[in-house]
Formats: sequence, C-alpha cells, structure tokens
Amino acid sequence: MTDTTVPPTIRLAGDIAAQFHHRPADEAATAIAMHIRQFWDPRMRRDLQAEIAAGAETDPLVVAAAAQLRQA
Repeated sequence: MTDTTVPPTIRLAGDIAAQFHHRPADEAATAIAMHIRQFWDPRMRRDLQAEIAAGAETDPLVVAAAAQLRQA
C-alpha cells in the first residue's frame, strides 16, 4: 500500500505505534489503546476497528491495541 491508499485512521494509529516500539509489546499496545481512547473521536475509533476487521495491513501493535479497545 502507498501512503495515498492507507486509510487515515490506520496511518495515524501506525504513527502512534511507532512511538512505542521501544516498549514490550503488551505495554505498547496498552499505551496505544489509552492514547486512542483519550484523544480520538468515537467515529475515528469505529473507523479504525472497521478497517482492521476488513483486513487493512497495519502494525501488529495497532491490531493488539484495537483488540483492547473492543474489550473496554
């Protein structure tokens, strides 16, 4: 995928994930989920979930964070 075909929520979540790669995966996913929960509009969170469910390619940490968001 090129940058022009990556959905905005996937791109933004990937940018956030890049900031947490230095942490253990479980801690990073939790931090990403917390950031998304605090700062993203509910519509953006729904879009992210829909894109991941549709099979969008993204960082595994984003997928793990999205799973935590679904549990909350």
